[in-house]
Amino acid sequence: MLLIGGTIAIGCAYVATLAFGAPPPWANWLLALGTASTPVGLFTLGAVTRGVHSRRLALLLGVLFVVLFASFGAALAMAPDEGAGGPLFVGLPVRLAIVFYGVGFVPLLALPMAFAKTFRDDGSDASDSSARSAS
Repeated sequence: MLLIGGTIAIGCAYVATLAFGAPPPWANWLLALGTASTPVGLFTLGAVTRGVHSRRLALLLGVLFVVLFASFGAALAMAPDEGAGGPLFVGLPVRLAIVFYGVGFVPLLALPMAFAKTFRDDGSDASDSSARSAS
């Protein structure tokens, strides 16, 4: 549902931009919503395909959605007058830092560790099941 809904939201935002010439404000937010929903939908699809159903994983994916949407939303809500000589956050312009760290860096660190712990705890390790069947 998230994957399909996110893809449709992204498509509608692109169609609105093409139809109106300049993107209407709601199209930007629709794009942010779709861009946050699509990866969460992909991760959910991957977890369900492997048979993993846990509250911790659902919580992780919910937090991921909030972080992604908040990062894109904060960047969209900022005033567009950021230019040369503007404020920096950890060496990057503030808008770029929000997107870079919120969309790229934080999920890159948190997701692999969380998924490894979740799959190990749920017994979904393929090498573990093959070792059990051999004995």
